[in-house]
Amino acid sequence: MSEFNPEDTLIAVLAGLEVKVAEIQRELRRLKALARNLEEENTRLRAWLTEAASEIKGEDKLRLLYEQGYHICPAQFGRVRSTEGCLFCHSFLEKRG
Repeated sequence: MSEFNPEDTLIAVLAGLEVKVAEIQRELRRLKALARNLEEENTRLRAWLTEAASEIKGEDKLRLLYEQGYHICPAQFGRVRSTEGCLFCHSFLEKRG
C-alpha cells in the first residue's frame, strides 16, 4: 500500500484548477469576439437606419430590414433570422401593408 502524500493531492487539485482557468479564458475570448461582432453589426444597422431615415418611409424600412435577414416582430426585433421566414414578422408586415 502506498503512503498518503497530501502534496500529491494539492498538485492534482492545482492541475485541475489550471485546466478550468484555461477553459474559462477560452470562453471569455469567445464571448469578447461575439460582443465585438454584435457591436459592429449594431453600428452598421444604426448607420443604415440613419441613412435610410430620410429616404424611406417607416413601413418600407421594416420591410427592408426583414429582407436583409432581421426580425421586425416585437418579440425578436433586430435579431438575425434563420434562413426561414418568421410567421410573426410576416403577420406584422401584413398588418402594416
